Amino acid sequence: MKRIALAIGALCIALSLGAQQPSRSQGRQGEKPSKEEMQKKHQEMKNRLESEHVAYLTSELELTTEEAQNFWPVYNKAQAEQKECYNKMGAAKKALKLALKENQDEAQIKKALSEYNKVRTSQRNVFAEYESEFVKVLGVVKTAKLYIAEDSFRTRQIHRLGDGKGRGPQPGGMRPHGDKSKGDAKSQSGRSKK
Repeated sequence: MKRIALAIGALCIALSLGAQQPSRSQGRQGEKPSKEEMQKKHQEMKNRLESEHVAYLTSELELTTEEAQNFWPVYNKAQAEQKECYNKMGAAKKALKLALKENQDEAQIKKALSEYNKVRTSQRNVFAEYESEFVKVLGVVKTAKLYIAEDSFRTRQIHRLGDGKGRGPQPGGMRPHGDKSKGDAKSQSGRSKK
């Protein structure tokens, strides 16, 4: 329960600080922010995102105090493993790009491609590998809710970045999967032929 209160408190503080303190770079028109200012801003955004993520999962899963105490260590371990895989994937992608750029022979490119796909697959499978541990802590229903909440949170963040304002989806913001309001030409052409 303390972790939940701390997460919500940190989120409130981060949001209020961001709203109250204009950055030094805003006061200097035409000047780029310094590297230190950019790193600080990046860290603030990362902290805010992590706080939002914790608050979102806690709310969606309706964690009891006991569940939270047992869940967060397992979840953090899975997240750390996923981050490690993500870093390895970045290195493998860089090696693959380099192999292509240097016009290496097919055997070398195939080896780099294979390594990239191996790491990419392992990164995607981290949470699947933790399923049994999550079930032990949360039970089947809340574990299922966790996986749905993870995807939902990621989708919300993508939409938030996509609108260019960082405010998240507006009321009625996300379209349901079945909404073809933007005009799916393939599905509409199939209907017109019937």
